[in-house]
Amino acid sequence: MTCRRPTTSNGPRRLAGLGALATLSFAALAFLATGTAGETLLERFELFADCQPMVLVVERMSPDASEIGLTEESILAAAESRLRAARLYDAEATHYLYVNVNVAGPAFSLSLEFNKPFYDPLSDTPGLATTWDIGVTGTHGGNAGYILSNVSQHMDRFLVEFLRVNEAECG
Repeated sequence: MTCRRPTTSNGPRRLAGLGALATLSFAALAFLATGTAGETLLERFELFADCQPMVLVVERMSPDASEIGLTEESILAAAESRLRAARLYDAEATHYLYVNVNVAGPAFSLSLEFNKPFYDPLSDTPGLATTWDIGVTGTHGGNAGYILSNVSQHMDRFLVEFLRVNEAECG
């Protein structure tokens, strides 16, 4: 089969389309341009909280977790100690960090989600929205400490990103 080019010229129309594409590209770059502390506007939306403390919510454990000695209390202690050290823990806060660890046989999954108040002016509805999340899956080899280590590493990553975005407000 042979492909043939069209016989009419689309040069000016094609150039106009490329110009529009370039304009959209620059607009997207402007949206993602750095903000006041070196973060992008998207990162600022996801993590900016005026350095307000947050409550910690840890999901209930599956029966497989207890078989390897992993408890809600151990996950809560690992995550809460990091928030307290950063002076970002408050049991009465409106922002919250959700930690969910699932254990199924030799596998596990871990997710952290930052949730903050959100207001929809069109429906005049307040609520909460997950604006940042991170997760990992893997195998634990029967070692609850390995999963707790992952919780700590992901808490550290969250705190580094949160504090970077809220640096001016956290002082």
